[in-house]
Amino acid sequence: MELKEYTEKNRIAWNAVMPHHQKVKKAEWDKNFQEPGFIIQEGVELEKLRDIGIAGKAIIHLCCNNGRELLSLKNMDAGYCLGVDISDAAIKAARERAVASGIDVEYLRSDVYDLGAEYAERFDIVYITIGALVWLPDINRFFNLVNRLLRKEGVVFIYDSHPFCHMLPWEGSADTKVEILNPYFHREAWRWDDSMDYYGGAEYEAPEHYEFTYTLANILMALIENGINISFFGEYEKDISCGMEWLEARSMKLPLSYILIGEKHKELTDEDKTNKSGRSEDCRF
Repeated sequence: MELKEYTEKNRIAWNAVMPHHQKVKKAEWDKNFQEPGFIIQEGVELEKLRDIGIAGKAIIHLCCNNGRELLSLKNMDAGYCLGVDISDAAIKAARERAVASGIDVEYLRSDVYDLGAEYAERFDIVYITIGALVWLPDINRFFNLVNRLLRKEGVVFIYDSHPFCHMLPWEGSADTKVEILNPYFHREAWRWDDSMDYYGGAEYEAPEHYEFTYTLANILMALIENGINISFFGEYEKDISCGMEWLEARSMKLPLSYILIGEKHKELTDEDKTNKSGRSEDCRF
């Protein structure tokens, strides 16, 4: 399939699951943001965000889902804040929560690959959180976009599940056998048609959706090749996926999440913009 076929199918799938997420979490999220200055980020993520400095910065959150993290960044005195997500239902929920909480942020319903020149060099920080990269069929093209969005010496901040997690069982208990179920190197898209409700576990007729597993090398090289210098990389035992808390609880000293911070060090030429729209050598579909 072509890139747009993948992203459109994923848009439909995310629209289908959002009502189930809202049913379980809407009241809690709405209540949180009625509290002045509420911040959802915590622990090492919050520490690293404070290290790079949020106050007054223009921030774009790509694949922002329901927009909670962006509301929190605004509560940390960020400047202009824009959240972008492909799901119509997610953006609708994010806009409603922003209005209800009186927090001045903007949300845009768009495939991130469609962001145009009007957003070029408008942002000090590109913010990417759990569950973004796995839905993107072309990681090089994505980080090419990140470069174009950033102002000179702007920062990309990524907090995501560790690629190691893709090999392990999803959900488990104290008795679950820890074993390698999936390959680390997997070039093809994963096709699924099961429930995406990781909050309530609702069973429903889920549209087909596609995930893409990237190795650390894929991620690091896509950043480097698109003009981003890596300034910080940290690996953590904390689960942020809503599926591997059982592993964290067993204290097996496994890498379950990571934070990566990079700085834009060069503008991309027209030739760069063309050449970097492909895939990493070991991750072509």
